[in-house]
Amino acid sequence: MSFFRRRQKSPKPTKPRLKQTQASSWDVVVLAFKLLFPRIQFWIQANFWTVLFSLGLVTGPGAKAALYYTTAAGLRDPAGSEVNALKEMKIGFKRYFWKALLLSIVKWFIFAVIAVSIYFWVAQDTWALRAVSIISIYGLVLWWLSSGYIYPILVDNPKQSVFQVLKQAMLLAFNKPFPSLLFAVVNTLLMILGIALLGPVMLIIPVLRAILMLQGYWFLTSREIPGFMEIFEYANKHYDMES
Repeated sequence: MSFFRRRQKSPKPTKPRLKQTQASSWDVVVLAFKLLFPRIQFWIQANFWTVLFSLGLVTGPGAKAALYYTTAAGLRDPAGSEVNALKEMKIGFKRYFWKALLLSIVKWFIFAVIAVSIYFWVAQDTWALRAVSIISIYGLVLWWLSSGYIYPILVDNPKQSVFQVLKQAMLLAFNKPFPSLLFAVVNTLLMILGIALLGPVMLIIPVLRAILMLQGYWFLTSREIPGFMEIFEYANKHYDMES
């Protein structure tokens, strides 16, 4: 009898995917971790080739630029059907090697100038002169906040010069200090974690940092982040679905 039949529970409605327009900086951080594991094999491949490309000390910046280029291509292929890690690494390394090397030299030169400036003013005899070091310390914080944007800006704006890339990174950090602080803190913590643990964790930490900073840059510059879209929605927008 129907009276004794158990009432069937209706399936729980699936939670709609968060739209980019509704997302916060913290949502971008969470998304980076969410996107890591479903395609872990691809990300590990990108990391592996980055290590090999970095065996020469001079090739390190080019390899890092290639990693960011490959990661950006992977994020823009959410289905994982179009992008080959080694192929993208080769393209990115060849395209950005010299510019990434120069960027790295200029970046660390700026750091050295700021560090010497802080030491100089702190070593002064009077408190009035020591107080000038606050300006240099602020410059160091701005350097730290902007450093994470250098490679995302480089690979997303290949026609920009080295100084245009640095200028845009600093302006972005200056104009968006609080989201930049969040991204920089998480990025730095991941770096510390990777150095402390080493071993297998280093197969994912560099690419996770790349995912974080690429999407952070896209978020703050109102560029499309594929991870906030369903795969079919992204495919309908960017690929010809008739074939």
